[in-house]
Amino acid sequence: MDMTLKHKAEALLGEPLLDEPVRPESWECCGSDCGEACIQTIYWADKARYDAQRRKLKEAGWSDDAV
Repeated sequence: MDMTLKHKAEALLGEPLLDEPVRPESWECCGSDCGEACIQTIYWADKARYDAQRRKLKEAGWSDDAV
């Protein structure tokens, strides 16, 4: 990504751009019902924040391929 576009997007959002989280493989879960520490729970929370940030950018007129 062009750093100028990144800086403009971050200025628009008022926060750093998030990297898209990588979904963990099913074998990475220990199955111990870790609650908030579970890698799946962490992934879905990170994914929700990432998706919300992308929605804000889209609503502001940014295209998905620009950021």
